[in-house]
Amino acid sequence: MLRRLALLVATYRYEDAGLRQLTAPGHDAEALAGVLRDPEIAGFNVTILVNEPRQVVGRAIGEFYRNRRRDDLTLLYFTGHGVKDDNGRLYLAMTDTERDSLLFTALSADQVNDAIDSCSSRQKILVLDCCYSGAFPASRISKADPEVHTLERFQGKGRVVLTASDSTQYSFEGNEISGAGTRSVFTRFLVEGLTTGKADLDSDGDITLDELYSYVHDRVVEEMLQQRPKKQENVEGRIVIARNIHWSLPAYLLHAMASPITRDRLAALDGLAHLHRIGNDLVRTVVIDHVRRLVDDDSKAVSAVAAKLITTLNTEEAQRELKELAAQEAESRDAVEKQVLSSTPTPSMHDTAATNNRLAGDSTVAQIQNPRATRTAPTRPWHRRRAVLASSAALLIVVAVVAVMTIALTPWSEPPPQTITPTPDAPITTPDAPITTPDAPITTPDVPITTPDAPGPRGVVPASIDGVGVRPSGWRLPRTGVLSISLTPIPGLFQ
Repeated sequence: MLRRLALLVATYRYEDAGLRQLTAPGHDAEALAGVLRDPEIAGFNVTILVNEPRQVVGRAIGEFYRNRRRDDLTLLYFTGHGVKDDNGRLYLAMTDTERDSLLFTALSADQVNDAIDSCSSRQKILVLDCCYSGAFPASRISKADPEVHTLERFQGKGRVVLTASDSTQYSFEGNEISGAGTRSVFTRFLVEGLTTGKADLDSDGDITLDELYSYVHDRVVEEMLQQRPKKQENVEGRIVIARNIHWSLPAYLLHAMASPITRDRLAALDGLAHLHRIGNDLVRTVVIDHVRRLVDDDSKAVSAVAAKLITTLNTEEAQRELKELAAQEAESRDAVEKQVLSSTPTPSMHDTAATNNRLAGDSTVAQIQNPRATRTAPTRPWHRRRAVLASSAALLIVVAVVAVMTIALTPWSEPPPQTITPTPDAPITTPDAPITTPDAPITTPDVPITTPDAPGPRGVVPASIDGVGVRPSGWRLPRTGVLSISLTPIPGLFQ
């Protein structure tokens, strides 16, 4: 579960004569502690240190950031004087700080930054409501840079830095003070925004850190033109700093629900659904109550939409409750495990050695009594397994290549010759006049003839054989690529 922790450091009184001459900060830290501690508003576990020396404050900061969880929300607040030396280093003055010995009597900004870096929390807030001044030796001319560069000194992931000002208001040159300062109103507006709920700018029932800063910035600038708050953030998601306990349904939604126009009441249902999505548990409860009232609306359209919306909202509420229960159970298990681990005594070196010797003796006795029981199956090294897999893969490749070559080199079988059976010719009718042929004998070319019974040279087709006409009766294509034709005589063609 999220833990909310705050450490407030306020210094109003100083032992150093020069620091006593500066304008004292407002006594607003106690009011801020009260509003942060209020369980209805912020619910922080607050520790406040007022007018404490450097050693006490430094130890408290170290303890504050130690042993924090990632989901913890931490807030460190300073109000008092910040002093910048001639080398540009920034120090936070405590009640025992001496301007001539800032390194050993003041709290260095680098030390605070290192403590923040060591924290495991992903949401760390640093608020500085300080009046800055420059401290320079009497024999040295002060540097011209009036800026403190506070944000650059506290850069890091998972943190937000708010500062009331970023420029020096005073300058010490020896014991001489130049400049004039005014009492900061930054903390006062922080308390006001949280207490009244006015910092809830989007009216969702929660006051985020961005909303709080925007509210305070605008109020400070309106009242004090010379003061310019600044912000630097590097966090994921939004940080809810407090709840708006004075939240009420926006006026425009109340007017829309009371409107006699059906379209306005339907628009009000859309606004209620939006509030339910972005609001906290208080807002969701109020929204569901108003939607239930619209279920009994005189308009059937409004009543139907409200009934459908109330079903959806109830389902979302049930799912949200289940998630919260699961988160609580997981947190309880983690707490029990940590408690068990913390309660388990850590064995000393002597106990560990004795235990190892006892285990070694038991193993030796067991091996003597039953040697086979202590044998373990040899394990095949990984490089041998890899060699076996490679050999199997190579064998499969060889078999595949042989199969492909065998198929490619096998001769194709010659298809059987096709024989065309002639159809019987219709009887030929001739005129009564006798057919006369020339007296000259019919001669045929002296070409060899290939018949089915007597094979001969291929590729020769005679026109006639001894006065008898021939025609091809079948052919085939041998593997040599030479056309072979067999001829069948047609009886009665030249008779």
